Amino acid sequence: MMKIRGALLATSVLSLASGSAFASGFGVSYQSVSAMGTAYAGSGVLSEDATNQWYNPATLAGLHDAQFSLATHQVWIDTSFKADGASGPGDFEDVEPFVGSVFLAVPFNDRITFGLGINAPFGTKIEYEDNWGNQVAPGVTSGDFYAQESDVKTLNVNPAVGIQITDNLRLGAGLNYQQIDADIENAATRLEGDDDAFGWNVGLTYSADENNHFGIAYRSEVEYDIDGDITFKPAATGLPAALTFAGETSLDLPAALQLSYVGDLSDRTQLLLGVEHMYWHSLDRLVIDHAGPAPLPNPAVENFNWDDTTRYSVGLRHTLPSDTVLRVGLAKEQSSQDNDNRSAISPDSDRVWATLGAGFKPTENLSIDVAYAHIFVDDADINRQDGTKPPLAGTYELDANVIGAQLNYTF
Repeated sequence: MMKIRGALLATSVLSLASGSAFASGFGVSYQSVSAMGTAYAGSGVLSEDATNQWYNPATLAGLHDAQFSLATHQVWIDTSFKADGASGPGDFEDVEPFVGSVFLAVPFNDRITFGLGINAPFGTKIEYEDNWGNQVAPGVTSGDFYAQESDVKTLNVNPAVGIQITDNLRLGAGLNYQQIDADIENAATRLEGDDDAFGWNVGLTYSADENNHFGIAYRSEVEYDIDGDITFKPAATGLPAALTFAGETSLDLPAALQLSYVGDLSDRTQLLLGVEHMYWHSLDRLVIDHAGPAPLPNPAVENFNWDDTTRYSVGLRHTLPSDTVLRVGLAKEQSSQDNDNRSAISPDSDRVWATLGAGFKPTENLSIDVAYAHIFVDDADINRQDGTKPPLAGTYELDANVIGAQLNYTF
């Protein structure tokens, strides 16, 4: 298995956030507070502020003044695991991640705008208490062999440019430099690793007329080739001391396709729609070659077999005469996993987002956005037996609350 300071991904790879209450797989949706207010509907066609470039770089062309945006999110996750039959005393440790991102937009002229985003698009932070899962013997439970702690972060730096081609058409493109840092541990192994890689993103927006606006954007896979270490604990080797070996693996984080629509219902009210498709099938399996001797399996293989996911969202945006913006949204998001391939390191299930938001402009150069989201997550059953590990069978119950605050400064 390997130093995988990236291979640790062998069972999950995420960011400044935590597990399955964020987005499908181990994606982190929290990049923009203004967009969260409408459940991310229309986020790839609006040019509300500099954060919209994450969803579609073409939106940069709609910003004609230099702007800096700082988005912050505080997340509270309520998670528990109920084992089928006899269970151990352990459960989840409380995790309350804080997620932040920054974006910059600087116009070169009336038609070309440069953008820069720094954010964390994937990540997880999960800690289990000792002796969780199904009881297999006095003082021995199955859950510890699947996961004890996972702490995986990504950092993405995304320079981009948006160009106003015609009055109705905007194009955008960007380059992504991404780093991953991971530390994943269970009762038998500990994986630690890091790596960096590159990707790209493109998009366009088109206004069919004064009242109907469309956007499409695509973000590429990010392909990691990871060198790292894996530590085999006594529970895996039967020896009194842990053994650490170098190793290597490849990991592909998924591409994403985003479709957006904004319709002007009146001078002050807009209907927003959005569809985001994540290509999680790229995370098929992780094959880890390492320098350890037999009888340790080489290569070590972690199967994912995740499904692609789609999030459908709808929102309303209304501007009051005072220029205060009110937002509301609803989204339905599919799971990348089912009962047989659900990962204890990053348990995922279908979810529904209900969001509220508002935007205020206290001064000519300063605007502030706030938003709240409650995420209803379906109960997630798991029924796995990996290799010689004892079976893990039970149900995850979880939901999440998120509040966000965003500052936009125009200069």
